[in-house]
Amino acid sequence: MLVSVEMKSVDIESEKTATKRDSVCFGDLGCFSTDPPFTSPERPLAVVPYGPDHIKTTFLLYTRAANTTHLDLDARHPDTVKSIWPSFAKKPTKFLIHGFMDSPTLTTIWHALKNELLQHGDYNVVIVDWSNGNLPPYDQASANARVVGAQIAALVQQLVTLELVSVADVHIIGHSLGAQVCGYAGERIPGLGRITGLDPAGPYFDNTDKVVRLDETDALFVDVIHSDAKNLLQLGLGTITQCGHVDFYPNLGHDQPGCTRDPLINIINGGLIEGIEDTLACSHIRSHRYFTESVNSKCPFMGFPCASEEDFKNNLCHTCTTAGCAPLGFNADTKKPADGQRVKYFLSTAPEKPFCQYHLTVTLKLSHGVGQTEKGTIDLTVNGAAGSRKVTLTGDAMNFVPGETYKFYVMVPSDLGNIQSVVFEWDLVTSVLDPLHWDILGLRHPKVYLDEIDVSRDEESVDVHLCASNAVSIETGHTLTLSTTC
Repeated sequence: MLVSVEMKSVDIESEKTATKRDSVCFGDLGCFSTDPPFTSPERPLAVVPYGPDHIKTTFLLYTRAANTTHLDLDARHPDTVKSIWPSFAKKPTKFLIHGFMDSPTLTTIWHALKNELLQHGDYNVVIVDWSNGNLPPYDQASANARVVGAQIAALVQQLVTLELVSVADVHIIGHSLGAQVCGYAGERIPGLGRITGLDPAGPYFDNTDKVVRLDETDALFVDVIHSDAKNLLQLGLGTITQCGHVDFYPNLGHDQPGCTRDPLINIINGGLIEGIEDTLACSHIRSHRYFTESVNSKCPFMGFPCASEEDFKNNLCHTCTTAGCAPLGFNADTKKPADGQRVKYFLSTAPEKPFCQYHLTVTLKLSHGVGQTEKGTIDLTVNGAAGSRKVTLTGDAMNFVPGETYKFYVMVPSDLGNIQSVVFEWDLVTSVLDPLHWDILGLRHPKVYLDEIDVSRDEESVDVHLCASNAVSIETGHTLTLSTTC
């Protein structure tokens, strides 16, 4: 039997008692039940949320005119917005929502994102502080997220009623459990413009009903960045569930490069606060760092459409295909999929800032009928109209077989522009167990014979084909420059 309790103003002890009940109500915010699907095998310890008087959600408004000071609005009184926020103007509005055990005063990431947004455009930026309701136990914080979502929706509806904002101009951005708050807010706001989920929390949300978690119906456009998409048994904090119109999986969506659990290294590299964050949840937080960098970066964070992690690992998804590529992060809404479509995008990043990289596909074609199989490594200097970059094509030594074609995928930190030439260099690698490749006293002069090198700038889908003539040979330790297009 469901028990419904009116709780507009109660003390903490009575709220804790209320968590044992099946349903609880909080005035205009409505009622919150633990009935299925909020109780399920994935959510075995479902509880009702604490009330607004316990959570004490506060909205912190920042604008370009006041980007270091904020005006605080008590979420229990959205009707006071006009008097509390006299500087709130009719312009695009961004809500930023932290997750479990985080707060705007505890970490620097929210102010870093706020600053990037205000540099980019003249926005209202509202940081949502619900740090009184996001503490352990996790099941209680997950329940409290429903109330916070309802409070955000109530504020947005009040702003719309007062004609201070258009609902289509509201963008809600949340990390971890805050991304699930976005979903609870969005389902209450018809016509909400956009939700961005930054590695939405997985525990208690993976494989649950859409009513329970963030999904593509919660806004006109929902984009999601997965950076720690493993289950909790694998120490993952994010969700593996595809939950947006577009879902981005940088570095396969988990185990982000550059992340280490060594606290000393992290503190040395990032300072005390960031060092602790990166030690405890580096991959989980990377989604936030990628989005923050994307706001003002010229690098597009281009994602390639791909059906699965395995396809991307097998190098089957380095073209834009008919689905088209899309930029991860702030500009994701510039490449929305067709109505009814949902797309997964994969990309690679650098292990440290700047994370965004440009992708090159290099195809190496060796000549038929000349030379012999050689083992070695290859470096390639790519010269473009906007710059040059030397890249290593081979990690470990590999065999180069006459007549074969080899494809390599590499990243560079800046756009090189139209490719004009390449400089090819290879080095023999020998082993005492591999007499075929011995070069005793330097008498053998090992060579590879090259026909063509193709370079594709994957972000632009632009290819250049550079050809040698008459099976040019390159001796180990020497270089060959190709500048003639085929």
